Amino acid sequence: MKHLIIITLFLCYCFGACTKTVAIEPPPDVPGPDIPTKPIELFSSQLRVKTVGDDLYISAKLDKDTDILYWFKKCMFNELYTFYRVGLISNSSRVPTNTPDVEPTTLLNLAFSDNIGPFSIVGNGWCGGNHPYIDEKTKTARNVSFKILLDGKELKDNTLTLVDNIQIDVVNEIMNPSKPTKINGKTALTEVLCTETATYKVKGGNIQVSVDHLFKNDEPVNMYLYYGMQSMFNMETYTLTANGKYPDWTPQAAVSKFLKSDYPTFRRFLEKNATAYQSSYLFDEGLGNHAEIADNDVIFIGNSNGKTYHKIVANKIRTKGDSTHWSGLYTWFKSPIIDDEDVLCYEGLINGKETIFIDCKKSVNKVVTLPEKYKNKSFIVKEKSNGLRLVSNKVSATSELKISSDNSGSFVLIF
Repeated sequence: MKHLIIITLFLCYCFGACTKTVAIEPPPDVPGPDIPTKPIELFSSQLRVKTVGDDLYISAKLDKDTDILYWFKKCMFNELYTFYRVGLISNSSRVPTNTPDVEPTTLLNLAFSDNIGPFSIVGNGWCGGNHPYIDEKTKTARNVSFKILLDGKELKDNTLTLVDNIQIDVVNEIMNPSKPTKINGKTALTEVLCTETATYKVKGGNIQVSVDHLFKNDEPVNMYLYYGMQSMFNMETYTLTANGKYPDWTPQAAVSKFLKSDYPTFRRFLEKNATAYQSSYLFDEGLGNHAEIADNDVIFIGNSNGKTYHKIVANKIRTKGDSTHWSGLYTWFKSPIIDDEDVLCYEGLINGKETIFIDCKKSVNKVVTLPEKYKNKSFIVKEKSNGLRLVSNKVSATSELKISSDNSGSFVLIF
């Protein structure tokens, strides 16, 4: 029995010693060479949505410390459904605030006047947007319907939720001011000039807009003016026009108009104030190609009652069955990639794809360092001004992009 106890103790000792000898070290906390890595997102790309009746509130991360807030509602004199207010609040959380209806601490854009549109009809004044009839009382447009799509599904009830994509489909009717009538002794506009269909896609600091008009007027009308894309950026101090008269930041008081013949490729302007920037980019499609304004006509209006305009129609006859289209991108941001004496470079989204805008303020030969997420990524060139060159259509392994230009001009790169 004594021998049995001794043998048992000996075996236990050996087993313990072996266990210590073969203990496995934890793996190093680094990926192996065959394991791909990707940059960690500093904040969520989702959007918080709150609806209360007709009001749509949206919050999204603008950067890791800031949320951008959107409020869509029926607004302006004619109560058309569009984005009414855009603003900022501080938020260091990774996800957007769950109170998207909170009052912004910084106001960026407010539809105190026309948002998209309106039309000026020769001899009959303005119609649509924020404009009454010439009697200053009668509405000149009405909202027919609006539909909110969250991740492709139509929203039916009030909600508070996180989503990846938001689309707002709006149908308005613009009334014909050349055909007033009387109803119960009051002036009324009963003939529809055109049906206006607007689509808004919201993501991060971007609203992409697409607008179509189908004309229904029984008799031709002469459209004196249509601006389409407008900006009401709050407290702007400087303006820059890509491929325009103001290739560098110009004090707002010194900004005026310029002609299509002088700057035929102009379609994007930027404004900035003490806090943030706003870009208003008219796409080169439909009315955005400026074919409906003459070469000797104004293409840009930069300092008019606190508003800045693209001009896309002047002195064109519209008859029943005519149709028009334009689209563009509003982008708000606080911190550009670069804004120095040579170059402005910032990010946006076009059709959901990451987009880099590079505006050369003068002749440059420069290396632009992009955020790490663009490292080794290829891109297509959506736009490039004459005299501008890229060394490659791929960002380098060090996130660098080499550019050169003989003069001022712009790149738009889609990843």
